[in-house]
Amino acid sequence: MSTVSATTDVVDELERENASLRHAIQVLHEVSRLVHGALEFESTCYAVLTGVTAGVGLGFNRAMLFLLRDGHVVLEGTMAVGPADREEADRVWKALELNRHDLPTLHEAGLTALRAKSVLDARVRLHQVHLKGDSIVARALKESRLVRGVAGGDDLDGLLDLGTGLAAPLVGSDGPVGVLYADNRFTARKPDAVIEHVLALVGDHFARAVENARRFEREARAARTDALTGLGHHGALMEHLALAVTEAGQRNRPLSVVMADLDDFKGVNDKFGHLAGDALLAGLSARLRNHLRSTETPYRYGGEEFAVVLPGEDFETARTVAERIRRAIADQPFSLTDGFVVPMTCSLGVAELKPGMSLHAFIDAADQALLNAKRAGKNRVLG
Repeated sequence: MSTVSATTDVVDELERENASLRHAIQVLHEVSRLVHGALEFESTCYAVLTGVTAGVGLGFNRAMLFLLRDGHVVLEGTMAVGPADREEADRVWKALELNRHDLPTLHEAGLTALRAKSVLDARVRLHQVHLKGDSIVARALKESRLVRGVAGGDDLDGLLDLGTGLAAPLVGSDGPVGVLYADNRFTARKPDAVIEHVLALVGDHFARAVENARRFEREARAARTDALTGLGHHGALMEHLALAVTEAGQRNRPLSVVMADLDDFKGVNDKFGHLAGDALLAGLSARLRNHLRSTETPYRYGGEEFAVVLPGEDFETARTVAERIRRAIADQPFSLTDGFVVPMTCSLGVAELKPGMSLHAFIDAADQALLNAKRAGKNRVLG
């Protein structure tokens, strides 16, 4: 090989490295902008995973996030972005190539899709990674460095692609946060040194973003929560219902609400004192959470009155939920302060949103049904 040819090859290689570095720096900048503008935890996580996987980003086929659980013994699968199989991968890449969206557009579109939970995302959320294990996910955090996959290692029951996988530790100002993992399962492309370095930088930057997002959500939750019961307060209920009413109209889906009021609550306060009454309300909220599904959201409406929002549920289903609540309260006495135990019942009103019904009329319908249940003898469900 001539000296001129060898020099040309070196120059070409340097140009490729410089182009890769410029692209990686641009991706890091774009991801930083997305993360900076995403206060909510889910949006923050998805901003980074989008930047790691998108064709306009680092270009990995898949990315996964594992965060430390309280106690710092186990990493829990938290979120994932990427296709579940090669067929889906081909379909996704063709769509990306055709549309050529920029990173912010992909992030916004992906957040909407994420709420439907992809196959890969659902699979990742089932995984727990013990730090005593030898997977690259666990090792990245234990060794505080970026770790490459190696043949024959722990692939978490086939979840990871060790031939192309990288795991970057997330360490924030408050300590270890979790691990960012990425691989090229479908293209089998091994990441180069520049991409490895940038992934480590993304992980380092992302750790602080996760801490901030968690802090923001804790503060937001506290501002929207009733201090005594731990349930959302009246303002949070009204915000939820306003959004739910709009969404139900746009999607032509049912929406119902249940209003519940403890029967003869004043007698408990008069006989046992207000501390006992507070204990009863706290016990009621705990029982509601235990007997409601994840889509059935309870709130403290005010005083001894509670509400449950049921998106996607019609009147008959809402009546079934209300009856479940009634039995949960009536079938077992409540333990109060100073060893007091009292039986308790509640009356419940059910309403389903009708076409053209305003938020005020919707709530008023449930309140009226509750009032009718009280007048009819209490401890019953009416609508």
